[in-house]
Amino acid sequence: MREASHSWSEQEFKSQYVRYYRALVVYVLKAIADENAAQDIVQEVFLNILRLKRTFRDELQLRSYLYASARNKALDYLKHLNVEQTFISKVKDGTSCYAITASGEEEFFTEEVYRRLFELVDALPPRQRDVFVKLMEGKKLHEIAEEMNVSFETVRTQKARGLSVLRKHMNPEMAVVLISLIG
Repeated sequence: MREASHSWSEQEFKSQYVRYYRALVVYVLKAIADENAAQDIVQEVFLNILRLKRTFRDELQLRSYLYASARNKALDYLKHLNVEQTFISKVKDGTSCYAITASGEEEFFTEEVYRRLFELVDALPPRQRDVFVKLMEGKKLHEIAEEMNVSFETVRTQKARGLSVLRKHMNPEMAVVLISLIG
């Protein structure tokens, strides 16, 4: 391993990636049962190390970080999947509404608004996306701060930044749905 003050060399990063990649994919796969998503999650964990320029004191600290990050990202994935499944079940139950014009065309339908809203939320930077997914699950800001192990102010800031981005791309129907989802 390396000293905490040094940055990752390309060779060292590749070595650690090769060493832990398969084990982490299997670890995540046990939780989410989707191999492609598990691979994406593990790749995102390693990308975060590079992006955040993380340093580690020793092998144990690296391993702890990798497994904890993979677990947290798997849980976030499952929570997001739960939000989508809840929406899908509402659609199947017929609790969504359609507006049909005289010509028989669907003028406005809630499903399209939700779909577009989820696309916009998914496109947010990771921290903002995580905050919005948790808000859409009905969690309060202080609960999210506790779960993400960040300050209340950080969550509030991420929510405000995310809202700013989302407002630029939302139509009025989407704004109403978003407000109803995040309270």
